[in-house]
Amino acid sequence: MSPAQTNLKDLNSRPVQLLFHWLSPSNSLVTTCAPIVLATLVFAVLLGLVRIKVAAPQFKMASKASWMLLPASANGVSWALRAKEGGPMLARYEPTEWQGYAPLAQESLLATRLPALAYGPSLRPLPGIPLAQAQALADKGEAVLPRRVPISAARQNLPAGRLAPALYPLSALGTSSLPHDLPTFTGEVDSALAATDWRFLLRLHPDGGVAEAVSLTRATGTAAAPLENWLHGVVFDPKLAADGGWLAVGIRFNNSPANGTDPH
Repeated sequence: MSPAQTNLKDLNSRPVQLLFHWLSPSNSLVTTCAPIVLATLVFAVLLGLVRIKVAAPQFKMASKASWMLLPASANGVSWALRAKEGGPMLARYEPTEWQGYAPLAQESLLATRLPALAYGPSLRPLPGIPLAQAQALADKGEAVLPRRVPISAARQNLPAGRLAPALYPLSALGTSSLPHDLPTFTGEVDSALAATDWRFLLRLHPDGGVAEAVSLTRATGTAAAPLENWLHGVVFDPKLAADGGWLAVGIRFNNSPANGTDPH
């Protein structure tokens, strides 16, 4: 083995000597924080020394001018024209400054303008129309409009009316199930009888006749007797008797002709 190889092995086996032991474990807080504090101070010093100033360039216009006095000659006019052409406000030809502009413009306008034709309508004689003369509406003291004769219609003599009882359903019974042919009420209908809201509970025979009529209206015992007798003459549909035989109906009084006809 050569001496060079021996020295290389010795260098590899030696521990690395560092200024700060970054990788070696340490139980001391000062040893761990001292490198961090030192590096922070160095970075702050370097940051304070470097100053970079970026500012926009400022352009300043030179506050000075020059003037030239040109003679009133052809050479002076030429120099003035060259100075004007070289400046920001270029010279241009203005047609209105030409002396022949106004006559030329007037001639061009007259050449393009259409001649105005005067309109003269031709008149034709109209035939004479006789004027309407004022007409008298009516003579003095007479009516302007004719008299209106009312149309006389034959008066229809309606039969004398009377109050007659009519039925309306109170239970689950339709109006179509009530009888249409009712017996004639023979009793006297006074104001007290017609103004009372009469309600009855009926028990039917198997053939549809009324077997029993019980008044549900608070009244005297004899006040409901004419209506009870009238209900015994009413005949209902036998199907209603087969369903149970009990019905609840009400009675109201309607005005009907005395002879039983319909005036309408």
